[in-house]
Amino acid sequence: MATSTEKRGALAESYYERVREAHLVALWRVPETDAPEPAPAESPHVWRYDELIGLLKEACALDLGGESDRRALNAVNPGRLWGTTQSMVAGYQMVLPGESAPAHRHTPAAIRLMLSGRGYTVVEGEAVFMEPGDLVLTPGWTWHDHRNDGDETMVWLDGLDVPFVRGMNAQFYEDFEGKQLQPKLVPDNASVSRFGSGVVPSDEPAVTRHSPLTKYPYGSTLASLRRLREVKGDPEHGVSIDFVHPLTGGPVLPTMACAMQLLPPGRATQARRHTSSTVFCVTQGEGYTVVNGERMDWKHKDFFVVPSWTWYEHHATGTEDVTLFSMSDRPLLEPFGLYREQVR
Repeated sequence: MATSTEKRGALAESYYERVREAHLVALWRVPETDAPEPAPAESPHVWRYDELIGLLKEACALDLGGESDRRALNAVNPGRLWGTTQSMVAGYQMVLPGESAPAHRHTPAAIRLMLSGRGYTVVEGEAVFMEPGDLVLTPGWTWHDHRNDGDETMVWLDGLDVPFVRGMNAQFYEDFEGKQLQPKLVPDNASVSRFGSGVVPSDEPAVTRHSPLTKYPYGSTLASLRRLREVKGDPEHGVSIDFVHPLTGGPVLPTMACAMQLLPPGRATQARRHTSSTVFCVTQGEGYTVVNGERMDWKHKDFFVVPSWTWYEHHATGTEDVTLFSMSDRPLLEPFGLYREQVR
């Protein structure tokens, strides 16, 4: 004869089976609905330039049946099936001398951080010349293509908000007519001439949520960091600047914020954590980052991810200043009051 406990168990299981058949779930059985703080699935991880560049070169040499005309390798976080974080994907892209990548557009927004070589990207008819350390924007649903007319291989860091856009079921893609390059419609580096000097035209309205400035040159960025360092008296924890929309002061893209920081040799940043996830790329120097007590070493051109709400601090080693580029999904959180940060 069944005990009262067994009878209750059988009734409960019958109840939960009927709940499942009705395509429902009991809230009290859903894990982490009342978790006191975030527990991201992503893991900290470093992708090393020296390792990945070999795989890109191999893609150039192999006959991959035309599948690699846009030669890019995306970083998959060890804690995810796809994507570098829950909202962003990063990776390296390569264009050989004499090659071009046909024009297209998509609703996901993208940043390009040039790492080696020289060439240009055409964005909405504007040729934007790229040198190492430059940040170039290709906002969502803007026509863009990449061209290498020189004799050096171009390699840059891609950063896109594809996981977020896909998660919102809002991804669209379109090739340019005939899968050709788009025509140049304005003078080369036109947006830099209009918006890149720290002053802007008086009659220029802020008509887009993304920055109208397509390129943020590394030379200007580095000069700003050095001036800020002098003003602050070579601060212990380094200095940091944000790339901003020149007409609004907001982030360069509605979904991704970009920044650059400088850390002198032998120095370390303060430990911090925030609800935004972040991808860092080393534009100069070498060092390591301690993430939740674990050390990740890195050097020039490597990139790495720090998950949301994870304690981290950067340490500069070697003999030269470290400069670290970062992109984060902070703009997705701030409008809803979901961004939170702690420093210790």
